[in-house]
Amino acid sequence: MNHTGKLLLVCLLALLNACSSDPGTSYYLLEPVIEAPLELESDVSLEILDLEIPQYMERFQIASRRADNQVVFSSSNQWGENLRKNISRVLARNLIHELESPAVGTQGSRLSKPADFKAKVYIERFERGADGYVHLVARWQLLAGNSQTIFSGSYSSSGQNRIDARDYAGTVAAMSALLGEFSREIAREVRSAQ
Repeated sequence: MNHTGKLLLVCLLALLNACSSDPGTSYYLLEPVIEAPLELESDVSLEILDLEIPQYMERFQIASRRADNQVVFSSSNQWGENLRKNISRVLARNLIHELESPAVGTQGSRLSKPADFKAKVYIERFERGADGYVHLVARWQLLAGNSQTIFSGSYSSSGQNRIDARDYAGTVAAMSALLGEFSREIAREVRSAQ
């Protein structure tokens, strides 16, 4: 094998090695924040009637913000399912725990009988910001079973720790924690309306 052939073989092997060491795409899901096993003793029922997220979040790529008001999407770090459905499912699981009731429904899993309370949630912002903290900003309503509004307000919270822009696992964990806090806020209003 001549010198050019050896050089070509070395370059080809280096290229194959670089391709094989490519980590590929990582997929993430938000998770409920279940603190401890519990006994489901309450008979209160709640249905998450509507949950909306901004259109820019209706993508599989995980979004974050930069200081120049730019939203950036990671092509190699993506959601494992539709984010709106994932948020809805996680809120429901958290609320089952917080309300100590199995009767928490979503658009995807309706209750078998009319709910005592209904919630409408519009998430305005839910991503890692340019400051390194994850932010959750939402407006929401709690309605009685007859659809009369009991409570209408907004919720805003930020993660406790600054997260590196490349730490997507940390970002998603902080997002899950913020959904847990938001779930506690909704459960407090439900309990006070009983």
